[in-house]
Amino acid sequence: MKNYILLYGDKKPEDNICLTNMFERSKPIHLGWTDFDYNHNMNLIQEEIKNGVEQIIFAGLEIGWDRMIEAIKKDYPNVIIKVICTTSDSLLYYEYERNNFFRLLELEKEKKVDGIAFLRKGQYETYKALGYHCYLLKENYCLKKKEEFKQKTENVKDKKINLGIYPLNYTWDKNIFNQLCVGKMLDNSKINYNLLDPRMKEFLDTMNIESQESKIQNIEAQEIIKEIVKNDVCISCSFTEYMHPIFFLSMEMEVPCLIGNNSDLFEEDSVLKSYVVTEAEDNAIINAEKIKKILENKSEVLEQYKIWKEKYNQEAKSNLEEFLEK
Repeated sequence: MKNYILLYGDKKPEDNICLTNMFERSKPIHLGWTDFDYNHNMNLIQEEIKNGVEQIIFAGLEIGWDRMIEAIKKDYPNVIIKVICTTSDSLLYYEYERNNFFRLLELEKEKKVDGIAFLRKGQYETYKALGYHCYLLKENYCLKKKEEFKQKTENVKDKKINLGIYPLNYTWDKNIFNQLCVGKMLDNSKINYNLLDPRMKEFLDTMNIESQESKIQNIEAQEIIKEIVKNDVCISCSFTEYMHPIFFLSMEMEVPCLIGNNSDLFEEDSVLKSYVVTEAEDNAIINAEKIKKILENKSEVLEQYKIWKEKYNQEAKSNLEEFLEK
């Protein structure tokens, strides 16, 4: 396996939760807004290459990183450069995402990028068919020290059903308000949520939904887990997604998590999928019923996750090793 380094920026911290957990060697770099940022990054990269790095993996293509990639290929033609695509076709709605994505495709065609890793099977198959050198990379997150985060809670007869909703970005694709509505459709429930915008609180108050806000200041696994463990079920039903950090963090902490039908994690006949995946991300009534089913079968859901995750961890490990070796 070639000596590698994963380089990531602060533009998409929720992606970094999974990626820095998947890759043992990683370092943060600046977004390339200025010459100062460029020089800082190149000094770091040159030092890594001097220390034996043969393969550089970029977590996405952010602004100014194309300039670095061109410089690396010019000065170190034998260094392998791969880029993990941290966007999806539906997110090309955003000009920033669209410009960077098409620039990434150009760099691959110019052979300045040696391969693009996609996290969604459909994207991978599409761009592979178009002639791009692609990989299909399995997202994952493994939490080793679970006991540090677990809270002991007493069973109280009139205990509320605590629903955790922790979007990490305030954009249309996160489907935030449809998720908040679930609290209106589930009796004796309370929404615990990450307050990203005052409109969220205003909406909950207007709808008379019992809720408790929190503000996740640092988008890091430990900070998110502190909120997740307060809940009976978490909801992470975005419209489109390629990384699912809330799902993994919740399930690793034995808090079932309902997600949208926007992943390639499960086989079609998966028992776990029948519980934790909704095909109606924007229907609070259906999703409230899905949560009732999860709560009624919580032990089975967690057992099915344990069985699935053990197999998935092995698959993801082999997949990552193959990605690094090619």
